[in-house]
Amino acid sequence: MPKRYNEVPLSGWTPPTYTVDEKGKVSGAVPSKHNNWGRWGEEDQMGTLNLVTPERIKKAASLIRTGVRYSLGLPIGIPTAGGGEHTVKGNRRNISRGYLLHFFGAVSGDAVLSNQRGMGAWMGGDDGEAPKYHISDDFLVIALQHTTQLDGFGMGIDDTIYNGFWAGLGTARSGLQRNGMHNRAEGIFGRAVLLDVAHHLGVERLEDGFRIGPDLLLEVAHAEGLDIEAGDILLIRTGWMGWWFRDGAGGNMGLAPGISSHAVPLLHERDVVMVAFDNVASEVVGNVEPGFRPIEFHVNALRDLGLQVGEYFDLDDLADACREDGVYEMFFAAAPLPVIGGAGSPLNPVAIR
Repeated sequence: MPKRYNEVPLSGWTPPTYTVDEKGKVSGAVPSKHNNWGRWGEEDQMGTLNLVTPERIKKAASLIRTGVRYSLGLPIGIPTAGGGEHTVKGNRRNISRGYLLHFFGAVSGDAVLSNQRGMGAWMGGDDGEAPKYHISDDFLVIALQHTTQLDGFGMGIDDTIYNGFWAGLGTARSGLQRNGMHNRAEGIFGRAVLLDVAHHLGVERLEDGFRIGPDLLLEVAHAEGLDIEAGDILLIRTGWMGWWFRDGAGGNMGLAPGISSHAVPLLHERDVVMVAFDNVASEVVGNVEPGFRPIEFHVNALRDLGLQVGEYFDLDDLADACREDGVYEMFFAAAPLPVIGGAGSPLNPVAIR
């Protein structure tokens, strides 16, 4: 009998007893108490982007006072939050989905540093000569949630994803046949509110394991002279991301501070469009919040609400500007890549004050 190496012990499997209807919905599926299932129709795959109306966009545009833009995205390269080896202090900084691959098919120096004879005829030179013009063309192989990113709606529980669609509609071969990222290609625009929780509490960064509840969100908004309104994009600053790249000594990304699942009812009741964080995973994932299931915020936000969730945001420069003049509301713009069936997308979000 041949030897078998590293075989995983098998256990039995009981197939599900539910049925999936012709719309791809799990019959009888029930979301959590706070949910948007069916609110924008049985076929909806945009979630809270339905709250981004032309009227709200025009109103938010009136918040532009100085015209100064702030990119809230991390650079895609080395080092970044998802790739790269070390910071200037020599500390390892690989905190996400492996390393990206960035390579070139052609680059400007090719014609300068080498003698590409025979290329000149179609590149502006004489036949048999080196090219006159310089071209560059490069390639990027990257996990779609490698860096500053918008979470997809492929995360769920009880065999369902957003709006009651069957989780089985997403496979490694097909991608997400429902709730794919291409449904959100029109982008996220509107009024953004920076809730600088770290500054409000008088610390450089929130401590490991700190969870931001609804009362604290309202307290910070009140201190900044703002209300959380329908259609808002909440930029929630913990101070963690900037600290990680400046120092990060002893940092544990699994315990990076984040939002509490207790905040979900507030986000639902206020019709918030998006929450975005300067951390790795929105919530504390290294331990389970008492009274909740693992990654409960993700389940409630993505599966139940269809909430737009951003991670790996760089909020420090924007926070400095807001503290300087005391204005914490601004215009916000971001759009995901329209990846058909995609489960996430890089973002380069921009705030304009």
